Amino acid sequence: MDCFTGASSGALKGVCFSDGTFKNINSINELNAKCDEITSMCWSGASDQTEVLTAQMDRHLRLYDTVNDKRSSLFKVDGGTGPVKGLHVTNGGSSIVTAVESGEVCVWNEEGAKLSELNAGSDLLVMTNNSIHNQQYATGGIENPLKVWDIEHGQKIFTAKNVRPDNLQLRVPIWDTDIRFMNESQNIVTTTGKHQIRVYDPRSQRRPVKEMEWLEEPITAMTLCNSQMHIVAGNSKGEMALFDLRNKLRVVCKLKGCSGSVRGIDAHPASPLVASCSIDRFVRLHDFNSKKLIKKVYCKARLNKLLMKNDISIMDKREKVNKEELDEYDETWRKIEEGGEVGDNSDDFEASMSSEDETLWNDMRERVQHGQKRKKNKLNDHGDERVLAKKGKTDDRNKRKFASENENVDVKRNKKEGSVQVSEDIIAKSTALNQSSEKTRSNSSKRFADNNWIDTEHESKRFHKDV
Repeated sequence: MDCFTGASSGALKGVCFSDGTFKNINSINELNAKCDEITSMCWSGASDQTEVLTAQMDRHLRLYDTVNDKRSSLFKVDGGTGPVKGLHVTNGGSSIVTAVESGEVCVWNEEGAKLSELNAGSDLLVMTNNSIHNQQYATGGIENPLKVWDIEHGQKIFTAKNVRPDNLQLRVPIWDTDIRFMNESQNIVTTTGKHQIRVYDPRSQRRPVKEMEWLEEPITAMTLCNSQMHIVAGNSKGEMALFDLRNKLRVVCKLKGCSGSVRGIDAHPASPLVASCSIDRFVRLHDFNSKKLIKKVYCKARLNKLLMKNDISIMDKREKVNKEELDEYDETWRKIEEGGEVGDNSDDFEASMSSEDETLWNDMRERVQHGQKRKKNKLNDHGDERVLAKKGKTDDRNKRKFASENENVDVKRNKKEGSVQVSEDIIAKSTALNQSSEKTRSNSSKRFADNNWIDTEHESKRFHKDV
């Protein structure tokens, strides 16, 4: 099995990425989701990751041995109220540290006897261990700021201070959903239900030294990865991304494929692989270097928590393939060097080359030579020698273009001739009209003169008669 995941139904499932299958560790017919739901998981104290410790809703702790395929019940966590929110086994495996929702952090031995207890505050959501300083633990929750504890002495080392009010001078609520200690430094990174990522430096100040907002949904899960000062986080919408915590916080890349609230994330410490589980019942394996989804396994139940082993089958398969390719490459070059120059191919080297590669190479060489000859105008399009340069033919498009241009010229010429003819007709008509008007004017003047003469003669006759 490559990873183990706990479901809301109480089922513990082992997932194998190489063949894309899962296996139910416990009998699902005997489970009751109200009391058997898995709320927290961790590896046991052994460094070989052969034992998985789980906490159920009824606070019972159960241990699963992956080597012998045995599941045993340890004891029930007493004190406080609410489910177990944090679970950790010390390196020696001699003690177990638990944290419940009401804030009681207790240390137990293997028989279930309480060794020490402290109160970290109510509404606790997360408790995590410092891998460098094993006695240090960090807690946080709703209106429960980040605190760092020394479990061995029962003392509080650090208490974070809330950030300053926002632009409207409103208080920013405290809602820490996940906490991690940075391996390369003493910094602490937290995620909140208000879609914020914060980095604390307990050596300098109580408020976060870096902060950023990511999308608009609560960030529900987070984990460290093989890259220094990098984390992988997911939110309640199903978005996952890789973040760079150096200098200014920024998103490096997004990991697509999730469609439900991300509940658990675990990254491989030595390779760019990260596994995640969500309420859409899928376990996914991403490679954040290539930003691709490598595997997706359907587990038939809503998943809450996830643990991934350091030696996973798909990684072994990758390493095996890479090693075989490297060995084959080295062997080929060794044979070439023993045979002399690359052109002096030995029998073994000729046998290793496939006929398909030879055919492809010959075809490419012929095409290159053919192209060079065509550039020198030695061959025509059919591969024959060029004898006489042929006159280029005019295509139909050019013919239509020339015809249309000629038609336009004829139309213009006709229009010009027509306009000249029309102008001559107009001049002739105007000349005739002028002549007719002059003739009419002369006739009218003559008639007027005759009338005047008649009137004068009549008046003279009447004058003489009167006299």
